[in-house]
Amino acid sequence: MNSNIKSFSFFKNNIIVLGIFMLSIGGAASCKSNEKPAQQATTQNQEAEKALRDSLQSQVNASNAKADQLSTEKMNLDSMIRQKDAEIIKLKGEISHLGKRNKTLEAKLKKDTEFINSLKAQLSDKARAYAESLGLLQADKDNLTQQNADLMKKYNALRELGAVLNASNFRLEPIHLKRHGKKEKETTKARKVDVFRIVFDIDENRIAEDGLKKLYAVITDPDGKLLSNTESVSGMIKTSNGTTINYSVLKEIQLRQNEAMKNVTIDWTQDEDYKKGEYTIAVYNGGYRIGGGKVTLR
Repeated sequence: MNSNIKSFSFFKNNIIVLGIFMLSIGGAASCKSNEKPAQQATTQNQEAEKALRDSLQSQVNASNAKADQLSTEKMNLDSMIRQKDAEIIKLKGEISHLGKRNKTLEAKLKKDTEFINSLKAQLSDKARAYAESLGLLQADKDNLTQQNADLMKKYNALRELGAVLNASNFRLEPIHLKRHGKKEKETTKARKVDVFRIVFDIDENRIAEDGLKKLYAVITDPDGKLLSNTESVSGMIKTSNGTTINYSVLKEIQLRQNEAMKNVTIDWTQDEDYKKGEYTIAVYNGGYRIGGGKVTLR
């Protein structure tokens, strides 16, 4: 842009110098000739000079207009350059600010990353400790569950044991029947015994529930042989220690909780005569021996 303006100024100055030179030549020519033809030539020269001056003036005016236009364009370009320079300075400031902010964000991101990694490590340690604690708690839970099951088993066993009836005041009465069974008399003579009667009391029980309870009488003769017959519904029972034994007769009683029963009677009868010697009687309930005794027949 500046080079165009300089070229135009040089062109303008050359035109002006050329115009002055042509005027000088015309003046000199008119001074040397005093003749009429010379006057005509002077007139012609004057007219040519005038035309030349008009042409030069037009060119000067055009040059001035062009110069003014170029000057205006230069001013506009200078204004645009200043505006762009201001924008560049502003952008440089913003870039510098963004660079500083980016560094700040990078430092904060690094710090936050380190903090997050630290939290992850802590959480990992806590998770590991929690898993270990959970494993210990699960082991404790399993242990407590097993202990609870064992306690419940013991409790149920103790409750079952507590519900076992207890017999007291045990009496063994060999009976001789007279008058076709209308009269009874105790006897110790084996040949006269018709009924072997077992009498006892059932103590009150606060654990056993109301209902039908089964009593099993085991009677053995002097030879240790179990007395049994089909009429007495003899059978087998399982004792508390896991063994199985035969019983002679089953007796069912209707028990009420926390109430004693007096004079519970179990009668044993058989077709054959009783042997002389010692008889042993044991009564079972719930697999436990709850009472018994011995009697000797002669």
